[in-house]
Amino acid sequence: MSLKKRYGLFNWSRGFGNFRSKNKKAGKSASLELMETSRINDIVENHEEMSASMGHGNFSLHVEVKGKAHSEQPIESELSKEQVVYFKSEIVHEYEKLETRKTKDGTEKKWVKHKDTVSENLRWAAGFGVKDDTGFIEVNANKSKFHTEKLYSNFEKGDPNADNGGGLNLKIKGFSIGIGGGSKNKGLRTIGYRYKETGIRMGTQLYVVGEANDRDGALRISKPNDNNDQFIVSVKSKDEFIGSTVKGLTIGAIASWFVAVGCVVMGLIKMMG
Repeated sequence: MSLKKRYGLFNWSRGFGNFRSKNKKAGKSASLELMETSRINDIVENHEEMSASMGHGNFSLHVEVKGKAHSEQPIESELSKEQVVYFKSEIVHEYEKLETRKTKDGTEKKWVKHKDTVSENLRWAAGFGVKDDTGFIEVNANKSKFHTEKLYSNFEKGDPNADNGGGLNLKIKGFSIGIGGGSKNKGLRTIGYRYKETGIRMGTQLYVVGEANDRDGALRISKPNDNNDQFIVSVKSKDEFIGSTVKGLTIGAIASWFVAVGCVVMGLIKMMG
């Protein structure tokens, strides 16, 4: 019988795997601290110089930029009605459903809480990017570590008795959504509707790390080809972003340490018993 099976000792291979993962994240956090902020005008000039000598499509540079979210064609967010470069709105139906559950004595009926997203919408402003004191550069935030700001949050209580009648007709900011109807709603009672919207307001300060390149024709910052290079589009400042990463690593390390110690102690107790 192995020591692991006999004494319930800690799975050290898993422990070291977690350690390697945390160490990798710590390394990425350290690399961010060492990065220097580039002026957008300098990136543009470097691109122009390389394009003049080598042609378009060859420029690639991992950069860090800080500036304000900008678009020449900002959009209006759906719920908060603010000028933004991006928004994601959601409407969630919170309700209870009468369900039959098995018990040791047979069955019982119980009201169980559920949530369904009945509406979800997201949009980007055309030509979204970052603008600093020296210039502007477009950003394609697809597949980035993405942090937004809260634009809208509200909860409206529903009428529980309305669900047992002929269907729900929810009116939201000028448009309506029908939810079921007739017998389909029997055994349901509405708790309410939660309205949520996140996004990036025009002029919000952004922290962006990614690859400035012209592989799609125009110069923009997008996901790096090298997976070891980070890609971040965040309303958090650099210090806030690094601070939250380090905090997460610290909490994870402490939790792993307690689990490891607990497993070793249990193994010793079994061994002594």
